[in-house]
Amino acid sequence: MEFYSFSFLQGVLAFLAPCAVALLPGYIVAFISRSGSNPGISTRLSRGLKLALLSIAGIFAIYAIATILIISAAQLLKDYMMWITMGMGVFLITIGILMASGKSFSFTLNVNHASPKSEVAEAFVFGIAYAIGALGCLFPLFLIVATQAMAAPSAWTGAGYFAAYFGGMSLMMIGTILLSVLARDVMMKYLRKILPHMEMITGWMLIAAGGYVIYYQSFLMY
Repeated sequence: MEFYSFSFLQGVLAFLAPCAVALLPGYIVAFISRSGSNPGISTRLSRGLKLALLSIAGIFAIYAIATILIISAAQLLKDYMMWITMGMGVFLITIGILMASGKSFSFTLNVNHASPKSEVAEAFVFGIAYAIGALGCLFPLFLIVATQAMAAPSAWTGAGYFAAYFGGMSLMMIGTILLSVLARDVMMKYLRKILPHMEMITGWMLIAAGGYVIYYQSFLMY
Protein backbone atom coordinates (compact mmCIF):
# COMPACT_ATOMS: atom_id res chain seq x y z
CA MET A 1 0.00 0.00 0.00
CA GLU A 2 2.97 2.25 0.69
CA PHE A 3 4.10 2.42 -2.93
CA TYR A 4 0.53 2.99 -4.13
CA SER A 5 0.51 6.19 -2.08
CA PHE A 6 3.95 7.09 -3.40
CA SER A 7 2.81 6.55 -7.01
CA PHE A 8 -0.30 8.65 -6.42
CA LEU A 9 1.80 11.50 -5.02
CA GLN A 10 4.17 11.30 -7.97
CA GLY A 11 1.17 11.69 -10.27
CA VAL A 12 0.18 14.81 -8.33
CA LEU A 13 3.73 16.11 -8.58
CA ALA A 14 3.82 15.38 -12.32
CA PHE A 15 0.69 17.50 -12.72
CA LEU A 16 2.55 20.35 -10.98
CA ALA A 17 5.62 20.05 -13.22
CA PRO A 18 6.71 23.62 -14.11
CA CYS A 19 6.81 23.01 -17.86
CA ALA A 20 3.29 21.53 -17.75
CA VAL A 21 1.51 23.68 -15.19
CA ALA A 22 2.64 26.79 -17.08
CA LEU A 23 0.03 25.81 -19.70
CA LEU A 24 -2.82 26.00 -17.18
CA PRO A 25 -3.39 29.78 -16.82
CA GLY A 26 -3.86 30.32 -20.55
CA TYR A 27 -6.17 27.33 -20.88
CA ILE A 28 -8.22 28.34 -17.84
CA VAL A 29 -8.53 31.91 -19.12
CA ALA A 30 -9.74 30.57 -22.49
CA PHE A 31 -12.12 28.20 -20.72
CA ILE A 32 -13.57 30.95 -18.53
CA SER A 33 -13.83 33.50 -21.34
CA ARG A 34 -16.04 31.12 -23.34
CA SER A 35 -18.48 30.54 -20.50
CA GLY A 36 -20.94 33.01 -21.94
CA SER A 37 -22.79 35.71 -20.06
CA ASN A 38 -23.93 33.80 -16.97
CA PRO A 39 -24.73 30.11 -17.49
CA GLY A 40 -26.11 28.05 -14.63
CA ILE A 41 -23.76 26.26 -12.25
CA SER A 42 -24.85 22.81 -13.44
CA THR A 43 -24.14 23.78 -17.05
CA ARG A 44 -20.70 25.10 -16.16
CA LEU A 45 -19.86 22.04 -14.08
CA SER A 46 -20.98 19.68 -16.83
CA ARG A 47 -18.90 21.53 -19.40
CA GLY A 48 -15.90 21.65 -17.09
CA LEU A 49 -16.07 17.93 -16.34
CA LYS A 50 -16.38 17.09 -20.05
CA LEU A 51 -13.32 19.16 -20.95
CA ALA A 52 -11.34 17.77 -18.01
CA LEU A 53 -12.07 14.19 -19.09
CA LEU A 54 -11.07 14.98 -22.66
CA SER A 55 -7.81 16.49 -21.40
CA ILE A 56 -7.22 13.36 -19.31
CA ALA A 57 -7.76 11.24 -22.43
CA GLY A 58 -5.00 13.21 -24.15
CA ILE A 59 -2.70 12.73 -21.15
CA PHE A 60 -3.46 9.01 -21.08
CA ALA A 61 -2.61 8.63 -24.78
CA ILE A 62 0.89 10.05 -24.28
CA TYR A 63 1.56 8.11 -21.09
CA ALA A 64 0.37 4.89 -22.73
CA ILE A 65 2.94 5.38 -25.50
CA ALA A 66 5.65 6.17 -22.92
CA THR A 67 4.75 3.05 -20.93
CA ILE A 68 4.94 0.80 -23.98
CA LEU A 69 8.38 2.20 -24.87
CA ILE A 70 9.65 1.76 -21.29
CA ILE A 71 8.33 -1.80 -21.05
CA SER A 72 9.96 -2.69 -24.36
CA ALA A 73 13.32 -1.36 -23.18
CA ALA A 74 12.90 -2.89 -19.73
CA GLN A 75 13.10 -6.45 -21.03
CA LEU A 76 16.78 -5.81 -21.70
CA LEU A 77 17.37 -4.25 -18.27
CA LYS A 78 15.17 -6.42 -16.05
CA ASP A 79 18.00 -7.71 -13.82
CA TYR A 80 19.24 -4.19 -13.16
CA MET A 81 15.91 -2.50 -12.38
CA MET A 82 16.61 -2.05 -8.65
CA TRP A 83 19.92 -0.30 -9.29
CA ILE A 84 18.45 1.76 -12.11
CA THR A 85 15.65 2.90 -9.81
CA MET A 86 18.09 3.84 -7.04
CA GLY A 87 20.15 5.73 -9.60
CA MET A 88 17.03 7.61 -10.64
CA GLY A 89 16.48 8.48 -6.96
CA VAL A 90 19.94 10.06 -6.83
CA PHE A 91 19.18 11.83 -10.11
CA LEU A 92 15.92 13.19 -8.67
CA ILE A 93 17.70 14.56 -5.60
CA THR A 94 20.30 16.22 -7.83
CA ILE A 95 17.65 17.83 -10.02
CA GLY A 96 15.66 18.82 -6.93
CA ILE A 97 18.64 20.59 -5.36
CA LEU A 98 19.37 22.45 -8.58
CA MET A 99 15.71 23.43 -9.09
CA ALA A 100 15.34 24.55 -5.45
CA SER A 101 18.43 26.73 -5.90
CA GLY A 102 16.95 28.43 -8.94
CA LYS A 103 18.28 26.35 -11.81
CA SER A 104 15.73 25.35 -14.44
CA PHE A 105 15.48 21.82 -15.79
CA SER A 106 12.40 22.36 -17.89
CA PHE A 107 12.08 22.97 -21.58
CA THR A 108 9.40 24.66 -23.60
CA LEU A 109 7.62 23.33 -26.61
CA ASN A 110 6.81 25.88 -29.25
CA VAL A 111 4.35 24.23 -31.57
CA ASN A 112 2.72 26.46 -34.16
CA HIS A 113 -0.54 25.08 -35.39
CA ALA A 114 -3.99 26.29 -36.29
CA SER A 115 -6.49 26.72 -33.47
CA PRO A 116 -8.74 23.68 -32.99
CA LYS A 117 -12.22 24.06 -34.44
CA SER A 118 -13.96 22.79 -31.36
CA GLU A 119 -13.52 22.62 -27.60
CA VAL A 120 -13.42 18.84 -27.80
CA ALA A 121 -10.35 18.86 -30.02
CA GLU A 122 -8.79 21.69 -28.04
CA ALA A 123 -9.21 19.89 -24.71
CA PHE A 124 -7.69 16.68 -26.09
CA VAL A 125 -4.74 18.55 -27.64
CA PHE A 126 -4.26 20.41 -24.35
CA GLY A 127 -4.04 17.05 -22.55
CA ILE A 128 -1.42 15.83 -25.03
CA ALA A 129 0.64 19.01 -24.60
CA TYR A 130 0.30 18.79 -20.83
CA ALA A 131 1.51 15.18 -20.76
CA ILE A 132 4.49 15.98 -22.99
CA GLY A 133 5.39 18.89 -20.72
CA ALA A 134 5.09 16.76 -17.57
CA LEU A 135 7.17 13.92 -19.04
CA GLY A 136 9.77 16.28 -20.44
CA CYS A 137 10.18 18.06 -17.12
CA LEU A 138 9.83 15.19 -14.64
CA PHE A 139 10.31 12.02 -16.65
CA PRO A 140 12.40 10.40 -13.85
CA LEU A 141 9.33 10.37 -11.60
CA PHE A 142 7.34 8.34 -14.09
CA LEU A 143 10.31 6.10 -14.82
CA ILE A 144 10.60 5.25 -11.11
CA VAL A 145 6.93 4.27 -10.94
CA ALA A 146 7.21 2.32 -14.20
CA THR A 147 10.31 0.38 -13.16
CA GLN A 148 8.80 -0.42 -9.78
CA ALA A 149 5.59 -1.57 -11.48
CA MET A 150 7.53 -3.91 -13.74
CA ALA A 151 9.40 -5.32 -10.74
CA ALA A 152 6.13 -5.85 -8.82
CA PRO A 153 5.27 -9.40 -7.67
CA SER A 154 2.17 -9.53 -9.89
CA ALA A 155 0.77 -7.84 -12.98
CA TRP A 156 -2.18 -6.55 -10.95
CA THR A 157 0.12 -4.88 -8.45
CA GLY A 158 2.15 -3.29 -11.23
CA ALA A 159 -1.00 -2.08 -12.96
CA GLY A 160 -2.12 -0.63 -9.63
CA TYR A 161 1.04 1.49 -9.45
CA PHE A 162 0.35 2.89 -12.92
CA ALA A 163 -3.31 3.48 -12.01
CA ALA A 164 -2.35 5.31 -8.80
CA TYR A 165 0.06 7.57 -10.70
CA PHE A 166 -2.46 8.35 -13.42
CA GLY A 167 -5.19 8.76 -10.80
CA GLY A 168 -3.19 11.44 -8.98
CA MET A 169 -2.66 13.36 -12.19
CA SER A 170 -6.27 12.93 -13.33
CA LEU A 171 -7.81 14.05 -10.04
CA MET A 172 -5.65 17.18 -10.09
CA MET A 173 -6.80 17.97 -13.62
CA ILE A 174 -10.48 17.45 -12.77
CA GLY A 175 -10.15 19.43 -9.54
CA THR A 176 -8.38 22.32 -11.23
CA ILE A 177 -10.88 22.63 -14.08
CA LEU A 178 -13.91 22.34 -11.78
CA LEU A 179 -12.36 24.82 -9.34
CA SER A 180 -11.97 27.27 -12.18
CA VAL A 181 -15.71 26.89 -12.77
CA LEU A 182 -16.67 27.52 -9.16
CA ALA A 183 -14.13 30.18 -8.28
CA ARG A 184 -12.89 31.81 -11.45
CA ASP A 185 -11.40 35.03 -10.03
CA VAL A 186 -9.87 33.37 -6.99
CA MET A 187 -8.38 30.60 -9.11
CA MET A 188 -6.59 33.00 -11.43
CA LYS A 189 -5.39 35.12 -8.51
CA TYR A 190 -3.68 32.20 -6.80
CA LEU A 191 -2.31 30.72 -10.02
CA ARG A 192 -0.50 33.98 -10.70
CA LYS A 193 0.94 33.97 -7.17
CA ILE A 194 2.08 30.34 -7.09
CA LEU A 195 3.45 30.00 -10.63
CA PRO A 196 6.69 32.02 -10.04
CA HIS A 197 7.57 29.73 -7.09
CA MET A 198 6.57 26.45 -8.73
CA GLU A 199 10.09 25.37 -9.65
CA MET A 200 11.38 25.81 -6.08
CA ILE A 201 8.38 23.94 -4.64
CA THR A 202 8.85 21.15 -7.17
CA GLY A 203 12.56 21.02 -6.37
CA TRP A 204 11.97 20.32 -2.68
CA MET A 205 9.34 17.73 -3.52
CA LEU A 206 11.83 16.04 -5.87
CA ILE A 207 14.44 15.88 -3.11
CA ALA A 208 11.90 14.21 -0.83
CA ALA A 209 10.80 11.82 -3.59
CA GLY A 210 14.38 10.87 -4.44
CA GLY A 211 15.21 10.22 -0.80
CA TYR A 212 12.16 8.02 -0.41
CA VAL A 213 13.02 6.00 -3.52
CA ILE A 214 16.54 5.29 -2.27
CA TYR A 215 15.19 4.32 1.16
CA TYR A 216 12.47 2.11 -0.35
CA GLN A 217 14.87 0.27 -2.67
CA SER A 218 17.45 -0.15 0.12
CA PHE A 219 14.73 -1.67 2.30
CA LEU A 220 13.85 -4.18 -0.46
CA MET A 221 17.46 -5.33 -0.62
CA TYR A 222 17.35 -6.69 2.93
